[in-house]
Amino acid sequence: MLKKVVLLTIGGVFATAAVAQSDIFKADDLVKYRQSIYQVMGAQAKVMGAMVKGEIDFDAEALHQRALNMGNVGKLLGETYVPATRDVEESNILPAAWEDMDGFSAKGKAFGGALEELIAASGEPGFDAAMAKPAVGKLMKSCKACHDDYRE
Repeated sequence: MLKKVVLLTIGGVFATAAVAQSDIFKADDLVKYRQSIYQVMGAQAKVMGAMVKGEIDFDAEALHQRALNMGNVGKLLGETYVPATRDVEESNILPAAWEDMDGFSAKGKAFGGALEELIAASGEPGFDAAMAKPAVGKLMKSCKACHDDYRE
């Protein structure tokens, strides 16, 4: 069930379907909301990265929780990717994202898949730093791939 939830929420992050929130919030507020979500996700990634680099002690349970946190807040992103946010000056999204929504969505799905794999693996008994390193690395590469193509 978790697998489906993560795929539906993270993989569908970049859908531009109209949602009630887009009718309530101004476009610039949605951009701030989106950026706040990404800040929370980035904080989770930073701790996981530090664990696999040996900068802090590895804790499988804590890493698993960080991955779950990332998935949980990621569920909120979909309601922030609405066309009205395209021209908000504070947005860090390049026009290429809006012009290539299929490619942008594919990057989101790749991220969702990498996160799903990390959540599943980190929840298994015996998950250790050696197992975490490639899984976290794959997740980080999926973040970077989107940033490289679609973020200022």
